[in-house]
Amino acid sequence: MNNGSNILSFDNYSFSEITSVDCSELAQVHIKAFPNFFLTQLGKKVLAVFYNSLINEKATVAWCLKMDTKIIGFFVSSTQLSGLYKYIFKKNFTKFFYPLLVAFIKKPNLIFRILISYQSQSAFVIPDSCSATLLSICVNPDFSGAGLGKRLIFKNDDEFKKLGINAYFLTTDAENNNATNCFYSNNGFHLNSSFYQGKRKMNLYTKMLS
Repeated sequence: MNNGSNILSFDNYSFSEITSVDCSELAQVHIKAFPNFFLTQLGKKVLAVFYNSLINEKATVAWCLKMDTKIIGFFVSSTQLSGLYKYIFKKNFTKFFYPLLVAFIKKPNLIFRILISYQSQSAFVIPDSCSATLLSICVNPDFSGAGLGKRLIFKNDDEFKKLGINAYFLTTDAENNNATNCFYSNNGFHLNSSFYQGKRKMNLYTKMLS
């Protein structure tokens, strides 16, 4: 479990490990950065439970980037390659239940979206070279263009190297997502394959660290 004790400062920004008290703010940053994405539609409370569930797993590597005390970006990665979302949902079902129920009452079609997402891990093959995955990376759009996304990738890579990880993967939308795909291509990622999550075309990228 992350203890939040390590802080690395540069300029007027600092990195710190994410703790449970940060999760509500993470949800706010996520919503602002990804206003039309599926997880955002589930609402702030679901997102907060989701991130809190992730960061409390031993396999998780999660850091946020702060300006003073304000979170302006973060990443969440894991060394658990398969079944993670199913596992945290079952483990934290009682915490998810009420905020998900509220979301489904407001938008019933989300039930089908979450079932597709729940089963999406089987839609692609994890490359043999990869022993970790980048689950989420996010920068507050008010700070876009400052190179913070690149700093987050560098920090993620450094943390993975400390764990002896030589390569990792991530997935992202293939269509209507040019800026994100270009970002990964420009930061050392290789497009390994594409797959479908329901009707959604996704790209799988890999990055070698050694």
